[in-house]
Amino acid sequence: MKRQVTSKWFGKPRLILAALILVVLFQFAGALPAQITNASAQPILARTRWQLVDYQQSACFSSSATTAYYGIWIKGRWTRPIDIGISNLPSGGTYWTSYAPIPPGSSDGVYSLAYVGVQIPSTTPVGIYTASLWASDGRVTQSVPVTLEVKTRCGY
Repeated sequence: MKRQVTSKWFGKPRLILAALILVVLFQFAGALPAQITNASAQPILARTRWQLVDYQQSACFSSSATTAYYGIWIKGRWTRPIDIGISNLPSGGTYWTSYAPIPPGSSDGVYSLAYVGVQIPSTTPVGIYTASLWASDGRVTQSVPVTLEVKTRCGY
């Protein structure tokens, strides 16, 4: 004789419970199932969320110290390569990058991922200059200010 197993967890009540659990989970995630699989929009789970971290970087320049490096710290997750650079340098200033572009990935923003090297002419007038360190994944560009202190003599 075959024994029939019955339980309140089988059948329609189980399906209804499973559906309710999924709805609650998607509400906590901030999305409904239709939003995750909607082909007309970028999937929510694949969206890029990253931030160029501002550590208020400053460097000293003088007639004998014309080069400095600024670090790039990124917090979050990104799916496209991130290019980096700097703008608004004093007249005649140039830059180059190390470890760029930054490949797709993620970071907690604690360790530098790349660097921007800056060189300014030794004849740059004494003063404080503000440049913009930038990062771009091709869709979003973010920037943070960095300081270039041009002095008659740096402390090193």
